[in-house]
Amino acid sequence: AGAGTSPRILELLALAEGPPDLLTLRPYLADPDPAVRRAAVDTLTETVPPGTGQALATALADSDPAVRAAAGASLRELIEVLPPEPGLRAPLAAAAHGPDAVVRSAAVEVLRALRLGDRALFATALTDPAVDVRLQAVRALVSVDAADALRRAAQDPSREVRVAAAHGLGTVGGPGDLAVPLRDEDLLVRAAALAALATTGCPPPYDAAAVAALGDPAWQVRSGAAAALAAAGPDPAVAALRSALADGHADVRKAAVLALRAHSGHAEARQALATVADDPDADVRAYARLATKG
Repeated sequence: AGAGTSPRILELLALAEGPPDLLTLRPYLADPDPAVRRAAVDTLTETVPPGTGQALATALADSDPAVRAAAGASLRELIEVLPPEPGLRAPLAAAAHGPDAVVRSAAVEVLRALRLGDRALFATALTDPAVDVRLQAVRALVSVDAADALRRAAQDPSREVRVAAAHGLGTVGGPGDLAVPLRDEDLLVRAAALAALATTGCPPPYDAAAVAALGDPAWQVRSGAAAALAAAGPDPAVAALRSALADGHADVRKAAVLALRAHSGHAEARQALATVADDPDADVRAYARLATKG
């Protein structure tokens, strides 16, 4: 503490060694000085007495942006240890619609992690002007299996959100849900959508689209296409993946090796993996060895 430190903050520093209960800290959380209120938030985060979650959620509505930011950061820091108390939902839901984007993002994240939010709340967050809030909304919508809302997120103006939506649809959707991101103008969105097919399944006509994408100029798209073919039928996947083993980018070859491992019950796939023994990339060789041993 410096020479100009408020006596109230010095009191908090002394209390933190106690540790104090929430009742003791409440006057500091309501202090007229925002520096004291922020110090009280920090003390709560260090000591975590019962009721910390609700106190921090309430602090998200503080009049001072630094206090609000500190409360949001604390909630995120403690997200694994806070109990999902019903009383947390109301202040977090209010914060998710508040004027501060940093607070809205934190509120949506905590609502997701503590399973206190619902589809309607998270879907509303998809319309937020802040990209980070919409990203948190996508992650939250995955947690409640909201494929319909994720399809809307796949058309978001932000590439980051569309990429996240494609990954999310790979978790809770089916191949048909990826039709829009597979045609996206952005290569990273297409790559994410192709990689998601490895989880959803890659039936016709998506298998043909993945084979065609192995010829894309962007290595990220080719890598996603190779990953997708792990979930396709061996015809045409194995022949296409064998050709991908000669790709100029190591990440594409790694993805092809991993996909061929999924088809290792087929003789042609095993033969293709055997040709990778002299690949210049050590990871590619290692993945191939694991596949042939398995």
